[in-house]
Amino acid sequence: MATLKSILLDAINQDLDSNTYDSPILNNADCQNWSDSDKFDWCFDRYMIEVGSYESLEYWFSGLALSGIPFTYYEIGKLGFNTETFFQDLSEELQRITGYTDRKAFYSRKVR
Repeated sequence: MATLKSILLDAINQDLDSNTYDSPILNNADCQNWSDSDKFDWCFDRYMIEVGSYESLEYWFSGLALSGIPFTYYEIGKLGFNTETFFQDLSEELQRITGYTDRKAFYSRKVR
C-alpha cells in the first residue's frame, strides 16, 4: 500500500524529472544528487513561492501543483485514502516531514 510520504516523493520526483526550474530558489539542475529531505524542502519552497502567503498547502495540492498526485475520488479511494481529507492529509504529511507550517501566523520557513 502506498503511503502519503511515498505519494509525495513520487510526485516530486516526477515533477523534478519533467520540468526545469531556473529560478535561483527552485533551480533543479542538480536534483539527481538531492536527498529525499532536499526534495521535500524544495516542494515546500515551491509552495511558498507559488501561493504560500495566500493559500494553504491543501489548496495548492488540490490544484494539482504536482501532477503525479492522484486527484480523482476513484484513484484516491483505490489507494485506500479518505477522499474527503486526502489533500489535507498530504498537507499535514509534508509539514510533518519538513517541520515547516503553512499557517500564516506561524510561518517557520524562509525561502532559501
